[in-house]
Amino acid sequence: MVMNSRKQKYMIIGALCLVVIGLSIGYAVLSANLKIGGTATVQQEKWSVIFVSENTTTSKTGKATCKIGKVTGTSVTGLSASFKVPGDSCTFTIPVENAGTIAAKLTNVDGINTPLSYTVKSPEDEEILRGNVTYEVYYGDTQINTETTFENIDILDSKEKTTVTLKVAFNSEATSIPNDTVTIKGLDRTFIFENIVSGDGSSGTVTPVVETKPNAPVLNGDMIPVYYEATSTEGGVWKKADSSNKDNSWYDYDHQKWANAVTVTSDVRNNLIQAEPGAEIDIKDINTMWVWIPRYSYTIQGIYGRGGTSAELPGAIDIKFLSKTDSAENGTANYTGNEQKNWRTPDAFNFGGTTQDGIWVGKFEITGSLENNCIDSSCNVSNVTIKPGLTSLRSQKNSSFFYAARSMQKTYYSTYGFNTDKGDLHMMKNDEWGAAAYLSQSKYGKHGNPDYFGKYEEVYQNKSSEYITGNSNGTPSQNDYASKQYAYNDMTDLGDGKGQAGPGASTTGNIYGIYDMSGCSWESVMGVLAYYQDDSPMSGNSTILNSGFTGKVLENEDYIDFINDPSISFPNSKYYNLYKVATTKEGMPLKSDLKNSEKACNGEVCYGQALSETAGWYGDYAGFVYPKDTWSSRGGSYSKLIIAGVFSSHTNSGDSTGIDSSTSTRFVLTPQ
Repeated sequence: MVMNSRKQKYMIIGALCLVVIGLSIGYAVLSANLKIGGTATVQQEKWSVIFVSENTTTSKTGKATCKIGKVTGTSVTGLSASFKVPGDSCTFTIPVENAGTIAAKLTNVDGINTPLSYTVKSPEDEEILRGNVTYEVYYGDTQINTETTFENIDILDSKEKTTVTLKVAFNSEATSIPNDTVTIKGLDRTFIFENIVSGDGSSGTVTPVVETKPNAPVLNGDMIPVYYEATSTEGGVWKKADSSNKDNSWYDYDHQKWANAVTVTSDVRNNLIQAEPGAEIDIKDINTMWVWIPRYSYTIQGIYGRGGTSAELPGAIDIKFLSKTDSAENGTANYTGNEQKNWRTPDAFNFGGTTQDGIWVGKFEITGSLENNCIDSSCNVSNVTIKPGLTSLRSQKNSSFFYAARSMQKTYYSTYGFNTDKGDLHMMKNDEWGAAAYLSQSKYGKHGNPDYFGKYEEVYQNKSSEYITGNSNGTPSQNDYASKQYAYNDMTDLGDGKGQAGPGASTTGNIYGIYDMSGCSWESVMGVLAYYQDDSPMSGNSTILNSGFTGKVLENEDYIDFINDPSISFPNSKYYNLYKVATTKEGMPLKSDLKNSEKACNGEVCYGQALSETAGWYGDYAGFVYPKDTWSSRGGSYSKLIIAGVFSSHTNSGDSTGIDSSTSTRFVLTPQ
């Protein structure tokens, strides 16, 4: 279109997003990436090469409209530009600071070889733009392009500042503008920094692991894949997802979007099974909700993880996903020097000798009610659910919790739509808790979610005194109660690196994670102490406070046999983790100390169970089973101050009908 046309068209430059990603610090090994991207969602790990909100500027020429959004320390969002006529331009300048203590150097910029591309409706519009739109990126005074010599770029010393400048312009000599709105792509840039001095006086970075893809979720029976569509800050709907994950519509672990699935009531099940992706699923028709943890191996740098500086601010757990055919790894789960080595595959992905592609973890603590205590897999569980906004189901013996889970698959399968012959629905074990906790503390979980910084990377506590599932205090575990408990889907932005109010209590920091792993109820898991003489699992603490399973109890300093009426034998050993801990010669208890777990699993560390490997992370409680409290509890309750959290480990008697009445549990479904 010529310039004297009466029509006025707009060329819109796609919104730019600048965020700090891949920041890491580990002893003397540091690296950092600053990323500029159009639609990228990226991770932030720890060390402080950051954006600075002060002195951020925007300038323009001509009739351009230039907008800068929000600067929150390690992210800048909402940068956009729209042009009306040739000669329009927008320039954005954002300060960058090395707020750490180690000098950093820009060593590369990804994306400098990527040409601009255009989404157009006609070849004529593309021809008008080609060569008439320029995009310049500067680091300090140095223009970053294919000719840049990075060796000549100055070091960014500790506390020193520089700038990143972006300039997008429409050539003033252009004689035409497009007939339709055009989106311009190819704007992404990733600024890669490395440290200058390592502990040995030389430069170095952590040897990165090859990126791997998670196994696709394996649905059981009539489970339905789902995604969430927000309709407001505090509301939205669940919809059926495309099981092929087209366009990452179901899951995207690189961006903390874990796969979710639900079961629904029988009256709507067939219609939803036949429905196309995008069909709404009313929350009232959902009876259980699940989150997929893909099979992986892990390793941990040092005591506090990659980038961790203390127990209060632990770093990342390194995760690599394993395919169906990859062999399990049996390393010691720690670095060799600066190298990510000694990988370990958690036992959670081997159920009864069968390798699992992953595991389905209940999205919330169990909810609903039981008519009677369960003693076998024919229990009436028609009112048991796994849903948000309900009171968690408590006050049961562990045997009742266990058989409630088995009954959901074996007897009441038609209520939920589970397959009775494939997979295994059971009460959560300690290693399965650990599998979810470790993924949360990786770049794929809340620790890697760029909406949260520093101490707010910890999963927020559910401080509902009424044990309402999915609630959030909007803070990590603390003494004080917030002015309100936020619902699981309340996406109010708390600002200042605190992220979203409700989803902050999930393992991803968004709605796709697992909730109630910090606070709400203590969660009893199938982790039990072995009797010191024959290594059989103990029933509990006494003839009154016990799990209901037949086994030894310690009563009045004597070990005696407990047999329930009716008798309930322990299930197959695949259903529980068994721990052997030090006692006196007579089998008398030592203290409840998490250090006892260092050799409690066949004489070794209990790898992958979030016990001794992560003891005290975020200040979480660190207790372990012993003869006076023989069962393991996880997560902490609403009332537990700073000791609640995904790494919190405590003990219980196996009986939550009495003094442990604040205890609930969580269910797990293995697919193979």
